[in-house]
Parts: sequence; C-alpha cells; structure tokens
Amino acid sequence: MRSMQHNQTKQQNRTTTRNTNMKGSRLKGTEKKDEELHDIFLGSRYQIPSEKHRALKVERMLEAFKTLAKEAPDVFDSIAPEMLQRSIWSWRGADPLLSKKFNNWVLSEYQWSSFSDILPKHESTNPVEAVPRVDPAQLEAAHRAFLEALSNRFYGDPHRWDASTRDQFIIIGVLASARGHGVRQGVIVNSLGLGMSESGVRGSNTVRAAKIALTRLAKPLGLQLFAPASGHGGERIHAFDDPDLAEVVHRFIQHHDARMLLPASVLRSSSNA
Repeated sequence: MRSMQHNQTKQQNRTTTRNTNMKGSRLKGTEKKDEELHDIFLGSRYQIPSEKHRALKVERMLEAFKTLAKEAPDVFDSIAPEMLQRSIWSWRGADPLLSKKFNNWVLSEYQWSSFSDILPKHESTNPVEAVPRVDPAQLEAAHRAFLEALSNRFYGDPHRWDASTRDQFIIIGVLASARGHGVRQGVIVNSLGLGMSESGVRGSNTVRAAKIALTRLAKPLGLQLFAPASGHGGERIHAFDDPDLAEVVHRFIQHHDARMLLPASVLRSSSNA
C-alpha cells in the first residue's frame, strides 16, 4: 500500500515537473506564434479573413507575382495588364477617365510614373488650390479674350466631347504645364492615348490638327500661340511661344472640370508647382 502511494506521488511530481518545464520553456516562447497561426487557420477554414490572415495572404501573393515575373517574364508581361484592368473594373466600375489613364500607363507612362499616380486622389493629396485661379481683371485684353475663347471651346460635359476637342484640351494642357519649355512629340502622343506605336503618321497628324485649330482661336486676337516646332518624329519639340500666356492657360486648365483628362505626370507636377 505504501509502495503504491509512493509510486502515485512520484508519478504526480513527474507530471507536474514536465508541465512546468513545458510552460516555462517551449510554450512561453511560442504562445504568441501559436495564437497567430490559430487565427490564420480560422480565417482559412471558415472564410473569416482576419487582419493577420489577410496580411499574410497579400504578402504571399506579392511573393508569388514577383517569382512569376522572374521565372516567366513573358507570361507575366502578357497577363499582368489584364489582371490590373480587371481589378480596376471590380474596384471602380465603369470609369472612362481612369481606363484612359490606365491604358496610357500600360503603354508607356510606367516608365516615368508609378501605378499609384493614375489612381483617383482626394483633394487633400492633389489639391486644385495649389494652382492659383486666374483673375481676368488682372490680364491683358488679348489674354482675357483668349481664355473666353477657350471657355467656349471646352464647354459642357467632357465625357461627351468629340475626339478632336479632347485632343485639343490635352495638348494645350500638356504644353501649358511646361510653362514655355519644349515638350517632345512622343510625350504628347502618349498623353493622347495613341501609344508608342502611333507616334508616326497618325500621332503627328493629330498633334498638327489640334495645334492648327487652337492657333485659329488665338490668331484673330493678335496672339502667336505656339513657337515653331523643331525636330522630327517622336523627338519633335513643341512649345508655347509666350511663357506668360502659357502660365495663364495652365492656371485656367488646372481649374477646368476636364483637368483629369491630363496625364498623371502633368497633374502631379501641377500640384507640386
């Protein structure tokens, strides 16, 4: 009897010691990790996306995309634009302006701007107020009359403008944002959404037609709107003739309802001006 009690007491002490050692060593160091894994398991098993599970999944997905881009670049290059476009549609629905910006970005703007630049911004992150409004009373008569002509030309809902009107607005906006400095024709063509492959005849003709139409607005007012262009093809340089007029037009464009037709790089440089 005494031997049986001794054995039970010895076994109890051994169990207590084992539990104490486990709690004091292994469990203490892994308790937090086990809780995280448990939360992640619940999220996967019962479709309850906890924050930890969502963060882990995003991390793993990004790793997967990077691996695919490295191991199979041709495959990734062919499917990535479609994946992004489908994501934009799921997120924003039918947004013609965002779709146009995305197409421009995929074609060429990715070279000098990030994907986040084309996404809609809150006013606090891309403020119109950063560019002062034009005060017509402070303008010379010819400049004031030209802004009135532009207001009449770019009137109404931009979504309902025809292609030539949109082209004219984008081209004068891009050139005005340069404040009299030259802009390469390739940049202008890309801003129109024609793409790099269209920088030849079609792109050149589109830019020429838009500049002719805009020049006809300015000429009766005694204004030379554009400086003579120089160069050839995508490297041909276009610019305003008068930097002061370019600044006036730039401020007008930045407070116009159709300003979001302009490429992301122009809007970003304008908000930082």
